[in-house]
Amino acid sequence: MTRIIKYLFILTVFVAGFSCEREYSYNTGAKAFEFSVDTLMFDTVFSEIGSATLNFKIYNPHPEDFIIDKIELAGGDVSEFRLNINGFADNKVENLRINANDSLYVFVDVTIKPDETNNPFVVNDSIIVVSGALNQQVQLLAYGQNVEVLKKHHITESTTFTNEKPYLIFDYAVVDENVNLTIESGTSIHLHNDASLIVFGSMQVDGTFEEPVLFQGHRLEEFYKETPGQWNKIHFMPGSKDNSINFAEVKNSIMGIVVDSVGLGNDQPFAIDNTLIDHASKYGLIAQNSNITASNLVIGHCGIHSLALTFGGTYNFYHSTIANYFSLRNFFRNTPALLLNNYFIDDDETEIINPLLEANFYNSIIYGNNTNEIGLDFKEYGGDNASAYNYYFESSAIKSGSTDISNEEHFKDVIANTNPNFIAEKEFNYQLDTLSICKDAANVEISENYPTDILNTSRLNDQGPDMGAYERIEEN
Repeated sequence: MTRIIKYLFILTVFVAGFSCEREYSYNTGAKAFEFSVDTLMFDTVFSEIGSATLNFKIYNPHPEDFIIDKIELAGGDVSEFRLNINGFADNKVENLRINANDSLYVFVDVTIKPDETNNPFVVNDSIIVVSGALNQQVQLLAYGQNVEVLKKHHITESTTFTNEKPYLIFDYAVVDENVNLTIESGTSIHLHNDASLIVFGSMQVDGTFEEPVLFQGHRLEEFYKETPGQWNKIHFMPGSKDNSINFAEVKNSIMGIVVDSVGLGNDQPFAIDNTLIDHASKYGLIAQNSNITASNLVIGHCGIHSLALTFGGTYNFYHSTIANYFSLRNFFRNTPALLLNNYFIDDDETEIINPLLEANFYNSIIYGNNTNEIGLDFKEYGGDNASAYNYYFESSAIKSGSTDISNEEHFKDVIANTNPNFIAEKEFNYQLDTLSICKDAANVEISENYPTDILNTSRLNDQGPDMGAYERIEEN
């Protein structure tokens, strides 16, 4: 019996130990709390467009539990900032408990009111934390920018987009037939989720090296800087003509530029020069049955193909860098950086072939992290096979896998399957390292027609021009 009583006593103590919780005794008074930031800063936020939500922590570094008398937004309900304080969506919360050595979150976002200036302006406020007679503050700072909003907008007469303030497209903006859109150097065009710029008429993008034209999403926070898929595409429709893009950056789209049956017949080829297309979740540049001439073009970091030339057409690329090392979370690309194709299959499962008249690549680089970065997907005609597809690579570095490059009708002076040694492809820098095999290896006669690279550097002032869009100049 004594042994049973002893066991029961031990069991009672054991259970009691697990069932006890610390009693909380919340104190008030002038105690200083700690903050994870002194200033919560928002990158440029477009007026009337809400920001991303940022947050910071308030820490109780003391061994006692405390009641914070008040956390409030100094500007109150008229402030352009909004708070969520530990789950309470309010700009002022009183008598908030915080345990010893614990913390709580404060979430902040901002919607900026427009003003009359075209230049960026500053919006600020502060969050006040009151504990007894002690007041502490976290500063709030946002840079505002007025913007020209285009929502389901049709451009019905010839128009110039200027660089006075950015443009923000919701849903779509359409350049109607027989209408011309000119975009000045230094202009920024931002597109909302899934938004597109659609061209039935014509468009000239007149950037300069000093002031390129920028196409990107509407989120300007650092997190979104290299995030693909934030907006849809720039789409040049059948019948569109007299299109050109010079010194532009096209970033963070689903399909950067789509060219559909453009530059045919007596129309001028679609011209794209000195342009960077990067961070596309599907395609950087996709064309079908079009006529395109490109130089100093860089396309990288695309989820499917960087460059897809489909359903035939005529294409000439000079000093271009097609470099795809796409990586996003657990997604791995298994498609080549460059696709050449001369057919499509319609809704009735009918195979329609259209000849690839020309697809020429001169002094260019096509490389990436796949075994083969050149996809040749052709269907043959029943009789005349020769005119079904014509492609040619000269004085270029390519990653061709096991493709036979001995046929000089298709390959001449090609460097195959040798790493071009970009400076930092994982950081999306496709300039050449000092040890690159592409240095001084381009065809001089071709380079004389394109004497400066995408960075406005001369190709003709050292031992020889480099392959690709970038010319490396060694420092003396």
